[in-house]
Amino acid sequence: MKKILLPTDFSDTAGYALRCAANLAKTYKAEIIALYMIDRADAFLTRKEAMDLFENIDYHERINDSFKEFLNHEYLKGIKVTTEIKRQIDFSKISDIANELDIDLIVMGSHGAHGLEGMVIGSNAEKVIRTSNVPVLIIKNFIPDFKFRKVVMACDLNLDLIETFKKATDFLDKHSIDYKIVYVNTPEDFLSTRVMQAEVSKYCEAQGLDEASLKEKVVFYDDFNVEAGIFNFAAEVNADSIVILTHGRKGLARLVFQNYGEKIANHSDFPILTVKA
Repeated sequence: MKKILLPTDFSDTAGYALRCAANLAKTYKAEIIALYMIDRADAFLTRKEAMDLFENIDYHERINDSFKEFLNHEYLKGIKVTTEIKRQIDFSKISDIANELDIDLIVMGSHGAHGLEGMVIGSNAEKVIRTSNVPVLIIKNFIPDFKFRKVVMACDLNLDLIETFKKATDFLDKHSIDYKIVYVNTPEDFLSTRVMQAEVSKYCEAQGLDEASLKEKVVFYDDFNVEAGIFNFAAEVNADSIVILTHGRKGLARLVFQNYGEKIANHSDFPILTVKA
């Protein structure tokens, strides 16, 4: 991991993301690129000022002053931090910026006050998740010593997500991140152990994976519902993050939105790492 992109609006939640990005930068000896994107509606400007946004020199000075204050932390010492200001580009174009800057990971703060739907849909974070070709780490709370020591990847062994699954496991393996793949077995959609094992075999065959190595990673976890299972298992193993696989053009995958993503975000303090094919 060489470059971490940190989109910021200079809010407290962006500060939480900065702290996590700093910890990761120290671990992987990476550079942080703090990004401010000028959109048509901006909290710093009056309506009249917004009309003259791109000619407003004073406005750019204020952004740079905000960067100085935002980045004035002891924990950033020894880390290379650069800043970027992009004009007339909204968060749905984040993939272009990530490609331009050769980014390995995006770290972004989000309030998440109303569950995952409030945290993602209709927000800048949602635009980033839908369009980013690099993994996105969403931070909701203050975490003083965040590291990728152990993560839990939620997976229902859906063959439609094979490409995304490979991308996620490649990222985790490349950065020597210990992970478990949790498949939650619920009373509503109960499967016997034999059937679940057969699903793993089918998944391995479709991906050309070594079945024995994958079986070491997969955990079958029984719970009353999927969201409770993911949350409880992640808590049991003291995970640092929950990994969610996404379909870019459809937003977050069925894995998240139909049933349990909202409760994961609402009832846990876990950072969420999203990966899109």
